[in-house]
Order: sequence, then structure tokens, then C-alpha cells
Amino acid sequence: MKETFFTAAKSIQIINKVKDSKFYGSIARADTREEANDFVSKIKEMYSDATHNVSAYVIGNAGQEIKYADDDGEPAGSSGPPVLQAIEGADLTNTVIVVTRYFGGTKLGIGGLIRAYGDTARLAIAEAGRKKLSLFYSLEISTNYNHIGTLLGQVEAYQAELNDTRYTNDGIIIKVLLTPEKKESLIKTLIERTSNQVSFREIGHLYR
Repeated sequence: MKETFFTAAKSIQIINKVKDSKFYGSIARADTREEANDFVSKIKEMYSDATHNVSAYVIGNAGQEIKYADDDGEPAGSSGPPVLQAIEGADLTNTVIVVTRYFGGTKLGIGGLIRAYGDTARLAIAEAGRKKLSLFYSLEISTNYNHIGTLLGQVEAYQAELNDTRYTNDGIIIKVLLTPEKKESLIKTLIERTSNQVSFREIGHLYR
């Protein structure tokens, strides 16, 4: 799992005119396949009168990417793959692009289509910009009353984000958000300073 990756910084749309055709490039961040498909459906509905709504997206990272490309009626390989290649070429993930084409009467040929769709996707990426996302782990930590001060003090020292605090009959349970390197170091420090009177449970992870 990568500790950092890049995604589209914002959702935007650009227009690219190629000969007599108009190409609309719509780009957005999508953290799941469902979000990407919803975006594609929204654009297709918005431009239901268009000649083609070509789409591509990459979701996930570290060898577990979901990659998708759809030519939407254009000659096979002439539109969806160039859009996908633009996303990959910009080193983006969790990113979806739909390129909408309104045919203007002049055929572009396979090579022309590849350039037009790829260029439109790259223009959309350039306009949206890239946003760096970092990996954070959500960690539940519990200890007894004798070590509450140590626990809370170290959480503050490591600049972990404290999201929840609960007091029980046995002590305290907190939930924190922190980077991978800080997580490992905090765990080691707390085990040492509480004489192992502390427990940990990894709840999940997120990128932001």
C-alpha cells in the first residue's frame, strides 16, 4: 500500500475543439468504483444528445488498481484507452474522466481520434491540477487509569489526531488518526512507557 499518491485536485470541465468536433473533458476524484461509475452516468445523462461519451478511470494503488476504459461506440481502442493512458501518464489514481464528443461532420480517422481524446483528457488534468494524498491509519488504543496521562501525553507529542475518547470502569479508550511511521513509533513508545499495559486495534485507513 502506497503511503502517498496523487488524484485530481478538483472537478472541472474543459472544451477542446478539433476541426469541426467539440470535445468536453470532465474530470473528478473518485475513491471507489461506484463513485466513478456514478460520475460517468451523470455526465452521460447531462450530455445524452452527444455523439459519444467516452470514459476511463483508475481506482486504488500499489498493484491493486482498478482500471477501466470505454470507447462508447468509437472505433475500438481509439478513445477510451487514450483517456486511460492520460490518467496513468499523469501518475493519477482515484480519478475519473469522461470525454464527450459532439461530431461536427469531419471524420478524424483512428490516429486523429487517439490524439483528440488523449489531448482532451490531458487538458482536463492540467486544468484540474494534482492533489497529493497521504495515508493515515485509524487506531484504537486503551489503557488503565494509571497510564492515562502517559497515553494522552504521547498522543499529543506525536501530533496524532484524537477523534474519540471514552472512559470505562477499567480505564480509557481513544481513537486516533496518524501516519504509518508515527503509528509504529507511538506503539513502541507506549508499550515501553506503560510496561506493556496498553492495547491497540487497527480500525482502518484512509487517504487525505
